[in-house]
Amino acid sequence: MKYLAIFVLALIAFSQVEAKEVEAGLDLCPTCVSFATQSIDQLLNIILNAGVIGGCADLCGYLPNKVEQTVCDLLCDYVGLELFIKLIKEADLDPIYLCELITVCPIHDCEGECITIDEINIVPPSGPAGTEFAIEMAFTVHNQTGTGEIVIDIFPPDGEPFGDGELTEGYAPGKYGIRFGLKTEPTEDEPYSAGTYGVELGVCEGQCGSKHPHSYVYDVKKSSFQITE
Repeated sequence: MKYLAIFVLALIAFSQVEAKEVEAGLDLCPTCVSFATQSIDQLLNIILNAGVIGGCADLCGYLPNKVEQTVCDLLCDYVGLELFIKLIKEADLDPIYLCELITVCPIHDCEGECITIDEINIVPPSGPAGTEFAIEMAFTVHNQTGTGEIVIDIFPPDGEPFGDGELTEGYAPGKYGIRFGLKTEPTEDEPYSAGTYGVELGVCEGQCGSKHPHSYVYDVKKSSFQITE
């Protein structure tokens, strides 16, 4: 699956109920997940190959990017070096699960009926390459959820699927919506040839497809749009 930075995301306020935050005024969850998505594989390799690591600054100093080093140091100091290394190994390349283990992302295993996708609406339903398609999803939250993601996958008629995802930190009961704007300007990676493009949207607890605790799929729905000659 290719992940291309071609989506413009907007949350639609169908409800006055807002997503839960870790703490008022301090929310490390998105920072942690973004960092782990970029760096967890590098950190595993560092841990396996670096030999003796004296402290958090030593471990994080191996990362190539100064911003990554700073976030790594913050999270490592938060739990301590020994536990940080243990949790990185335990997370097994799952960024959301790692940040739940570090306790900066909220865990709330939903009970009973959790989330139902009500509808997917794509506007316009067809258009030539270069059209920006608005892909909107309305969903109902029946019971409080924890950290997870909303994912979108596009299936071209003659190429590799590609997609994107949006972190969520849990929803209280209510009605919500999300909009992905897909710009179909042809590129070397995706020429946007004429044909039918399948669209699949899913809402998950944890990372979609993960086998770790606190990870499962709430609902998935499919739709499509046409790119004309």
